[in-house]
Amino acid sequence: MPLWVLLLALAFLILFSAFFAMAETALMSANKFRLRAMAKRGHRGARSTLWLLDRTDKLLSLILIANTVVNATATALVTGMAIMFFGYDDSMIAIAIAALAFLLIVFAEISPKMIGARYPENSSLSAATVLRPLMAVSQPLIWFVNLFVSAILYVLGIQRGAGNGQQQRLSPEELRSI
Repeated sequence: MPLWVLLLALAFLILFSAFFAMAETALMSANKFRLRAMAKRGHRGARSTLWLLDRTDKLLSLILIANTVVNATATALVTGMAIMFFGYDDSMIAIAIAALAFLLIVFAEISPKMIGARYPENSSLSAATVLRPLMAVSQPLIWFVNLFVSAILYVLGIQRGAGNGQQQRLSPEELRSI
């Protein structure tokens, strides 16, 4: 496979990883009151975003599954490229993976999360247009993974609740600060 195809694939994987990182932070930081006001005015993106936020456990599962698959694929691709160009030289493979880790940290984790935190509503509205249909097609996988998550939480004595269709309650102090 030509080098340009491999590099293009790697660039797309880094972009996808950045999208999921930004979406996670933006959605968790978005102001639900603002989104509800936008939804009442008929904004479809706001309705989709609120729909996703009402399913926080499934939403986080989707984002984390997708981001993990993308990052693992990028690592496999970089490892394959290192082997293709340098053979089975352990130090070159380690350097290639370290370089990818740096790229992922800077361009696919920290920078996108800062953007998502800085512009949560705009970012979450954009992300919802991709995540809602992706959630629909990923339901079986999300269900399967969440079986294991539920079992682990049960063993640890942690109840699932917030984001699972149940409302979180705010203290009077939190209500006054809003």
